Amino acid sequence: MIILDTSACIEYLNGNKEIKNIISKQEDLVHITAITVYEINIGLEHTKRKISEKRYRELYKIWSEFISSMEIFPLGYKEAEKAAQIYDILESKGQIVDDNDILITGIMISNGINKIITKNVRHFGKIEGIELIPY
Repeated sequence: MIILDTSACIEYLNGNKEIKNIISKQEDLVHITAITVYEINIGLEHTKRKISEKRYRELYKIWSEFISSMEIFPLGYKEAEKAAQIYDILESKGQIVDDNDILITGIMISNGINKIITKNVRHFGKIEGIELIPY
């Protein structure tokens, strides 16, 4: 299995052909985490408030269809515990990574997933034990 990072989902929503091509070429199943659902929905809510209800509905429809066949991995106790361990390792090395990226990685590793499609190589590249599929 492969996890899609929020950056990849945003690119998908914006119609990026490169990310659509990368996703379609994967032999493994592609899924997301609850953290990505949270981050995407923040963007959707901003769209509704700052751009228009119409654009919000368009993007929400695309998003709903896109994730309809995906498993959404939750943030539970074991995932949060793993994320805390990752945070501690990075902090001990003086490396700062966005909390949401650490939570996504904790969810991945706790569920036996080690691949992520992301544009955010700078953050995820600091975390050991995962394979990046950059675009």
